[in-house]
Amino acid sequence: MVKIIGYYQMPGQLPQQVAFDELFDKVFMKRYTRFTSFGQFLAAGHFKIASQADFEALPEEYMDAHVCRTTQFSTWKEMLDKATDVYVEKR
Repeated sequence: MVKIIGYYQMPGQLPQQVAFDELFDKVFMKRYTRFTSFGQFLAAGHFKIASQADFEALPEEYMDAHVCRTTQFSTWKEMLDKATDVYVEKR
């Protein structure tokens, strides 16, 4: 799987870069989804992700539909926000 990078920002700080395999770690994925890795989650959605640009170009409504079908979340934003909150709490 290609390494996908995202960002999170604490109030009053600059955005911090984080790899999605860290943000969506095995514990998070097992707790909130049907999958053990973010790569499995993407593969199950039949998304063709070969680069960061491919991921960023993926229509959000496709991610929302996949998230709604396969996780405890209703939208991609909801899933991303929860993963970010959990990640920040661990740090």
